[in-house]
Amino acid sequence: MEEYINKTKLDKYITKEDIQQHDQSRINKWYNEIIDHKTDVIDNQDSLYNITVPKLGDGGTCSLKHEQETFNLETVIGKRSDQLSIIISKLYKIVQQISNDTGSDWFGIYKTYSVDNDKALIKLAYQGEISRPIFPLTDDFALISNNSTVGMTGTGRIITSLQEYDGPYYNCSDKVKSELCIPIFSATNANQVIGIIDAESWKDKHFTPTLILDIATVALLLSNTLSSF
Repeated sequence: MEEYINKTKLDKYITKEDIQQHDQSRINKWYNEIIDHKTDVIDNQDSLYNITVPKLGDGGTCSLKHEQETFNLETVIGKRSDQLSIIISKLYKIVQQISNDTGSDWFGIYKTYSVDNDKALIKLAYQGEISRPIFPLTDDFALISNNSTVGMTGTGRIITSLQEYDGPYYNCSDKVKSELCIPIFSATNANQVIGIIDAESWKDKHFTPTLILDIATVALLLSNTLSSF
């Protein structure tokens, strides 16, 4: 954990004492129970692949949440299969568990895919309000998006209070008061970012050291899971 915290530059929020006092065992237990649970068939697979999303504004920036459309994950991640459906279903269970544990108002897991010959983060599982499904991994989009910045640099971003934050932010909801965005690294290449976790709260200074470490534990566990497909 300490290596991950230092590597992602989260050490400005987390001390060595925080790490030593943090108990990962509970998260490891429920995570492995979800992953190891024997599942043969997923009912209602359409709900995993056809996601309701907001239409985007000019330039693909702020989402127009009063207008909705459907995004088909298969157009990016490939044709559905029983194995893929099982994995995505388990990702939703992971999101639900850690989101509830940390009191996050929005929580999502993204994986990097190729979209129109460019890399982008694709939302595979989430809990909360509808949101855009794709974050381009480009320099231009990184200027307005922490998700894209983290996906490109592997450096974590935490906004303790959006009201006090003056950096780039993809702001489409006045409910969001604080945000955490951290990378997921490849299980076979420790320097390759293969996805991110994004968590948001409607409360200022929500993400305490304990909650940051809880979510970082999930990011470390997701390394093997996202690398498996």
